[in-house]
Amino acid sequence: MRKKSIDNNEKQKNFAARAAVCYFLVLFLLFSCVLRVAVIDSKGYDKVSAEQSAYKIKVCRVRGTIYDSNMLPLTNNKKSITAVVAPTERALMAVSGKINPDESQELIDKLRNNKPAVCKVSEEIECEGVATTYTYSTQGTNSACHIVGYLDNTGHGAAGLEAAYDNLLYSDEYLCAVYEADGKGNILGGSQPRFENNSLSYSNYVVSTIDINMQNAALKAASRIKKGAVVVAEVKTAEIKVLLSLPQFDVSNLSASLNDENSPFVNRALSAYSVGSVFKSCVAAAGVESGLSGYKFNCEGSTYIIDRYFKCHKLDGHGTVDLRQALAFSCNCFFYNYAQMVGGEAIYKKARVFGFGSSISIADNIKTASGNLPEVNTLKNPARLANFSIGQGELTASPISLLPLYIAVANNGKYYLPSIVKRSVKGGEVTEYDKGYPTQAMSSNTANTIKEYLSSVISEGTAAAAAPKTVTAAGKTATAQTGKKDKNGVKINNSWFCGFFPAEEPKYVAVILSEGGNSIETTTTFAEIADEISRIADITT
Repeated sequence: MRKKSIDNNEKQKNFAARAAVCYFLVLFLLFSCVLRVAVIDSKGYDKVSAEQSAYKIKVCRVRGTIYDSNMLPLTNNKKSITAVVAPTERALMAVSGKINPDESQELIDKLRNNKPAVCKVSEEIECEGVATTYTYSTQGTNSACHIVGYLDNTGHGAAGLEAAYDNLLYSDEYLCAVYEADGKGNILGGSQPRFENNSLSYSNYVVSTIDINMQNAALKAASRIKKGAVVVAEVKTAEIKVLLSLPQFDVSNLSASLNDENSPFVNRALSAYSVGSVFKSCVAAAGVESGLSGYKFNCEGSTYIIDRYFKCHKLDGHGTVDLRQALAFSCNCFFYNYAQMVGGEAIYKKARVFGFGSSISIADNIKTASGNLPEVNTLKNPARLANFSIGQGELTASPISLLPLYIAVANNGKYYLPSIVKRSVKGGEVTEYDKGYPTQAMSSNTANTIKEYLSSVISEGTAAAAAPKTVTAAGKTATAQTGKKDKNGVKINNSWFCGFFPAEEPKYVAVILSEGGNSIETTTTFAEIADEISRIADITT
């Protein structure tokens, strides 16, 4: 019995010990929870207290920046000094001589609310009640307006890179001036504000491939072109250094261009047109690789196909010409017959390799028009094939879409797809633009043969006016029929020039279009652009 009693006592002691441990453990956990709630509540109170003891005034909305390839800003490129002015006579006097007189009354009206007001000033001001900071906006006259684009009235991108990368560039944040205030939100006397969010525009940005110095030079050279486009790309990378669409528009005054009959908001570099004889380089590539580089034809000014005559632009004919001479003098009769020898299917396949009939993505969410490439079966018709051989008929392409053909000729048969973006940066994370892999569109021997022949176009053929003064060059002219007439009933043709420089070791390819223009406009523009870009890039031959 005694042993049993001892066992019961031992059990009671153990139970009591466990109960005590559990009791203190529960108390500890309860205390921890109360302490945690108190800390959280204290943090929340501190945050609310801080917000209640501060007064914010919005200075401007913050937006990421678009740069050129040299990290020169294409947006946020206008630097201004903005002042936040306290509602005191001393502060008003300090800014009165440094503000546009027309805005003085507006500032006074704002200050009557007994709250600080924002205004632009001509210089930094050191005075109690006045705080200045740098602000950035996009300058209205921007030669890269079509590729940069513009914003809508909500601050979102509406066109160009501004729209394509709006998710990265847009921000709900504002550059703010923050004053210390009492519990009622009244600014404490004599307090100077601090500025917050004044570096957000540098954390998110896009680096384009554009070289703004080359862009400006090209705009000056293209002054003779009323409507058209100029595109210049590096041969090795296909990065677009110049992208002009003409006419241009003013980013800061969009309404001025809304009713312009020349449609300045259309990006003609992305739009599709009849290409004319610049397509002959593609036909030549298909012919050379079909073993027909030695083909000759006697041009008498016209040639009979099926049931009608197809004319050459030289009505009395070119005489007997080979492929080099046919390119140099743009002999249509040669190519009408050359295409029959090469075959529609071979030319069609080569055009496909160069991307004709497909759109090109030059940046995220920016694509060229796909244009049109005739169905291969239609090219079994000799008359349609004849039109196709000189870039007429159903064939259309954008200026950018012609880059792969001429880059491949200049680059041993190989090309990258053109691109307009190098990289984007979001919160310090860098994303390089993926331009894919190069395409070997023709053999290096074929490319070098055509490159040599295109040099003849400038040295002895139809494009003497395209010869630069400082470097050698090669290229091809075109006069493309549009099927349209002007108000006087005169047929409207588009003029093209596609070329590269220097001729021996090409660095840049240029495509120039003049809607309703002539070959003098496109060839002389090319020559001036080649000279200026060679100077900027320090290229000599």
